[in-house]
Amino acid sequence: MKAILALPSGGFGVTDTPPPALGPGDILLEMRASGLCGTDLAKLSQPRGPATVRLGHEFAGVVRAVGPGVTRFVPGDRVTAAHHVPCGSCWACRHGSESMCPQFKATNVDPCGFAELIRIPRLHVEHVAFRLPAAMTCEEASFTEPLACAVRGVERSRVLPGDRIAVVGAGGMGLLIAQVLLARGTDPIVLDIAETRLALARELGVPTVANPAAGIRKTLEDLTDGAGVDGVVLTVVNAGLLQEAQRAIRAGGRINVFADVADEPRLALDFSDLYHRELTVVSTYSSTPATLAQAFELLAERRVRVAPLISHRLPLDAFDEGVRLQREGLATKVVYHP
Repeated sequence: MKAILALPSGGFGVTDTPPPALGPGDILLEMRASGLCGTDLAKLSQPRGPATVRLGHEFAGVVRAVGPGVTRFVPGDRVTAAHHVPCGSCWACRHGSESMCPQFKATNVDPCGFAELIRIPRLHVEHVAFRLPAAMTCEEASFTEPLACAVRGVERSRVLPGDRIAVVGAGGMGLLIAQVLLARGTDPIVLDIAETRLALARELGVPTVANPAAGIRKTLEDLTDGAGVDGVVLTVVNAGLLQEAQRAIRAGGRINVFADVADEPRLALDFSDLYHRELTVVSTYSSTPATLAQAFELLAERRVRVAPLISHRLPLDAFDEGVRLQREGLATKVVYHP
């Protein structure tokens, strides 16, 4: 079967590899759709040996076979699953930081999400796998994991109905976050310098979008009659954006850092302002079993639309082309098919 794996010569590419063997509680999924994530691009850029890296975690497909003891699914079921499972009982899990659980990254699918056949291990089958309803496509279901990250980001931002929340960056994740905010009854303001992305945000139902050419602070002050926004979610992070976000939120507001830093990782904050105005800075990394379930429900109920986000559909053989399109900002979302 085909899979995107580490190459002996370096880097990643299409490899012919044997199908994974099933153990008790496992299922074998025939991949039908698998999305390219910004995390995949970051992994491809890491200097460490690629043999330690597994790519692809936004997938859905059809069950081809089940291992001994599996009762939840049968061959022919259409299923999506997440790639990591927390233990649910350690300090991190009990304090709402499941993605920091020591078990979290120790679990994964086999050999990766960019493969014609994917083994879903027992823990995943039991805790983070979902059977698709008839009306949901595999492409739509492949958004369950990234949408769950968006749901968790909104939860960690502690938004309330009626809040005005700025989403900086109208890429795939920013537009998922904006739709989750809409579903929660909040008022998102999507900011991006690309007019095509702002147009897509409008198409998805976001009522307020803006190009912050005059600066994020000035733009948001104008849109809120000088009051400032109640919170900011940064899907793009650098020193300038962080400083602008801090100046743009009202007293008691919250900044959610929802992405890795694009330049120098040590950025400055005005801690005097942070103290005197009781601002909060949080971050959001990955999803949880609970937010996966919420995301799947949002997709099943059509409360979040994801099909318009797919800009490119490519075969696994064109993996490098999809990576290029995403890196160059020419794609909103690349989805691979076998």
